[in-house]
Amino acid sequence: MRQTLSRIQRLLRCDSGSAIVEFVVLAIPLFVPIFIYLNNFASLSGNEVIVRTLARESLRAYVASDSDQVGREISAQALSIIATRLGLEQVEIQSLRAGFDCSESPCLSANGRIRLTVSYIDAQSHRRVVASAQEHISPWM
Repeated sequence: MRQTLSRIQRLLRCDSGSAIVEFVVLAIPLFVPIFIYLNNFASLSGNEVIVRTLARESLRAYVASDSDQVGREISAQALSIIATRLGLEQVEIQSLRAGFDCSESPCLSANGRIRLTVSYIDAQSHRRVVASAQEHISPWM
């Protein structure tokens, strides 16, 4: 009994392994907020890439059309199809908004500039994600 008691006392006085315990106790609570921040940042960055792609590709579809009316219809169809292919949820696709800003009237006029602003509401964070794309119409159109 006495030997067991003296062994326990020696083990309690020994400092080996205490650095590991201190690291775990102090470092883990510091790493948790970093992991949460990085996860949130990755999600936001992914949403920004998606909305920029939507704006750019929808505007390309618009500019490649024959007229303003046909361009807006093709652009809306492209926006919906691309959003589905990029993995947006149905709720997010329904929240998609697109707005055209043209320097000339009609928009597809020679030497004009067209800006398309696309936005949607992210289903997880409920944050509105917005991006714009701009095209210049050839003067020889």
